[in-house]
Amino acid sequence: MIQIFSVALGAALGVLGRYQITNSIKKKWLNMIYPWPTFLINFLGCLLLGLFYSLNLSENVYLFLSMGFTATFTTFSTFNLENIELLKSYQYRQFFKYLLATYLLGFFGVFLGFFIGNL
Repeated sequence: MIQIFSVALGAALGVLGRYQITNSIKKKWLNMIYPWPTFLINFLGCLLLGLFYSLNLSENVYLFLSMGFTATFTTFSTFNLENIELLKSYQYRQFFKYLLATYLLGFFGVFLGFFIGNL
């Protein structure tokens, strides 16, 4: 039961963090074409997940941070919807930049977090 509570609490905090960061960035950059909020959140989430994975955490803490917090903090569905929107608006260059940068930097973020955690 404690595991379910750990995941649920982490999930609630992750989604609230994503909501807050997204709104803050959108208020500062009103007319942006590139989906910066999702990109930055997904990179940070990858970095954190790599860090959490590398640390010797208890099962409940790991569930709270990984399956709870980072799973709801990052957003694969929004990433893909934003890609569709870029394609629909004929922003092909932005689409390819966003797609490649997200996957490459996401991989790098997990690697970097894992590396930092193993220092």
